[in-house]
Amino acid sequence: MVGARGPRGQCRDGECNVGRDARNGAIVRVLVNGVRIYFEVVGEKLALVDGAIVEKPTLLVLHGGPGFDHHGMRGFYDRFADVAQVVYLDHRGNGRSERGPLESLNLFQWGQDIKAFCEALDIEKPIVLGHSFGGFVAESYVTQFPEHPGAIVLSCTQGRSDPGEASYAVYRRLGGPEVEAAAKAFFTDQNLENMLEFQRLCRPHYNQSDSTPWPLRNGIFTPETLIYFWREGVSPDEGAWRSFNFLPEFGKIVCPVLVLGGEDDPACPIEFQEEIMEFLPLGTGKLHRFAQCGHGTHVDHPDLTETIVRDFLAEVAG
Repeated sequence: MVGARGPRGQCRDGECNVGRDARNGAIVRVLVNGVRIYFEVVGEKLALVDGAIVEKPTLLVLHGGPGFDHHGMRGFYDRFADVAQVVYLDHRGNGRSERGPLESLNLFQWGQDIKAFCEALDIEKPIVLGHSFGGFVAESYVTQFPEHPGAIVLSCTQGRSDPGEASYAVYRRLGGPEVEAAAKAFFTDQNLENMLEFQRLCRPHYNQSDSTPWPLRNGIFTPETLIYFWREGVSPDEGAWRSFNFLPEFGKIVCPVLVLGGEDDPACPIEFQEEIMEFLPLGTGKLHRFAQCGHGTHVDHPDLTETIVRDFLAEVAG
């Protein structure tokens, strides 16, 4: 419950688990599973409504990537601070958070970090929203700790790794063979040359309304984390891009799940959101498909996405 009771001031090895910005005293980092995680909070937890104190739900927003930070999400999700306390974090090895051991950059650890982060900040029954890679982390979290979240929102994501064929087909449809070839090259080898070509040729097709890659506009980009996550020769128990599959574990999920998907998404094509629905327990999931929409319904259809998310927040908050 950030802002009500506040983060617990535990100390470890002589260092308290909550760090402060020396310029303004704002809490910015918390010790989570041995690394300091950067986070920001928008809005109060306890609101004064007609003279009464009302506790708002916590919306925990998980950014995409990996290798990016959370600031690309704030332009849209800050708007929900009137009905929820909105909390953002940078996953370990991303943005302003510490990395920890290289081998800790895996989906299982990232999922465990979400629960530990909530415990450190006294966040109970969070509504966890994961976009793209953030959705992978949300799936890891909810399948490891199914009783912990109040609800889950999966935005333009997928429940398992994919060799790329589904994405290649969308890139080919949107941009032609040159764009498809650049995607294949990057999916095969994430060297700097392929990464730059992917940004130049493929990223403009991510969205229908905004083709400028946000990591190039603002925020922090950590390519080492992306490259490690995409490495080859990994087994399913390593929690990396080329080997993960949470779908068989979806039967454990007991909370409501909102799934958002764009029909022109080349990164996480719509068939993967449909597949998620097939594996969710009956009655827990709800899918919204967006026509003329790429990788991020909040980018291409912000008004409709806002309406759907607001309705979901009101529903799960009771």
